[in-house]
Amino acid sequence: MLARAEEISATLSCVAHPARLMITCMLLKREMYVHELVKKLGTTKGNISQHLRVMADRGLIQKRRDGNRIFYSIRDPNLADLIARVKKLYCPNFDI
Repeated sequence: MLARAEEISATLSCVAHPARLMITCMLLKREMYVHELVKKLGTTKGNISQHLRVMADRGLIQKRRDGNRIFYSIRDPNLADLIARVKKLYCPNFDI
């Protein structure tokens, strides 16, 4: 039970960063590629890539290559459900 609690805590800690939380909220609707995330968040490609790498290393997101674009999506449906509930409660009008 403690091991599972530690795993959940690490997941929540990962998405607790504001940029990663916003990325996760955006990925709820559909998969997106880095340029879309950069444009919507108004930051650099390097910054977004770093956050995506952290999330991928935790196993929270997955990527799919299509030509020269890499698309990202939420890997764990439980995380998608949790973030959807948080979004509904705290930022229902968030639609970047």
